[in-house]
Amino acid sequence: MTTANNNTIVQPYLMFDGRCDEALEFYTKTLGAKVEMLSRFKDSPDPTMCMPGIDQNKVMHASFRIGSNVLMASDGRCTGQPSFQGFSLSLTLADEAEAENLFAALGNGGQVQMPLTKTFFSPRFGMVADKFGVSWMIHVAPPIKPFVITRTFDAPREKVWKAWTERDRLLQWFGPKGFKMTTAKLDLRPGGTFHYCLKTPDGKEMWGKFLYREIEAPSRIVLVNSFSDEKGGLTRHPFSASWPSEMLSKTTLTEEGGKTNLSLEWLPLNPTEEERNTFDSSHDGMKQGWTGTMDQLVEYLAKTA
Repeated sequence: MTTANNNTIVQPYLMFDGRCDEALEFYTKTLGAKVEMLSRFKDSPDPTMCMPGIDQNKVMHASFRIGSNVLMASDGRCTGQPSFQGFSLSLTLADEAEAENLFAALGNGGQVQMPLTKTFFSPRFGMVADKFGVSWMIHVAPPIKPFVITRTFDAPREKVWKAWTERDRLLQWFGPKGFKMTTAKLDLRPGGTFHYCLKTPDGKEMWGKFLYREIEAPSRIVLVNSFSDEKGGLTRHPFSASWPSEMLSKTTLTEEGGKTNLSLEWLPLNPTEEERNTFDSSHDGMKQGWTGTMDQLVEYLAKTA
């Protein structure tokens, strides 16, 4: 028996039967789709693809992206009667208002199959066939519970801020217990990055990257955190293929009585359902890792001026 391996990719391929250009324009306006590749029958180097009676300006093959998902499309045999039966495309959204707008837009000229409403599994769920006959399921994901960890440091806020934002200081403490930062390149500004390498206790390398969104010295940092490679490219978690690709991280520092209260919040960015589940089930492990990191910061602050 032959089975699919981990490199197998399954993608929807939509046959619009002569209405592909119209459909791509519709999804671009309605869903923010981006056409990444498009070739027409007249572009084919293979004359057998130029079937008699087919308008050579019709789309032979196209690929387009909606969010992080790539779909493919064609005009097929160009009879003008697309038929989509036995499947639906599912759109998972985080915002109810966005779901309402997309449901209405997709249903314009189409047919509502199930009104958008609250269900036991979603704040909003509905089904609609667009004007081409493609069936869509609109699903609002329940709110994700963020991972939050707090710590009070016996040091003024300015000192803690420097420890979080200066390369030479980060090199001395950042990382889980037993990990050591060996490489670091810091560009501290909105749009800038922090690219670093941690060496594990058994000598392996783990690369990571911050992309800074907001910096309000000395009280707040918002960034996107991800695993990386040596060149700064985005990679998956080295030990968990279903870990979210990117995390939105918010660090807040407040000072009280000469001490600093730190709050760190993590939320996955645009996660799949599998990534949401992995994140939700990993809070205890994250707490353990960040507790060790905070312990190393405590030790660093105690021995530095």
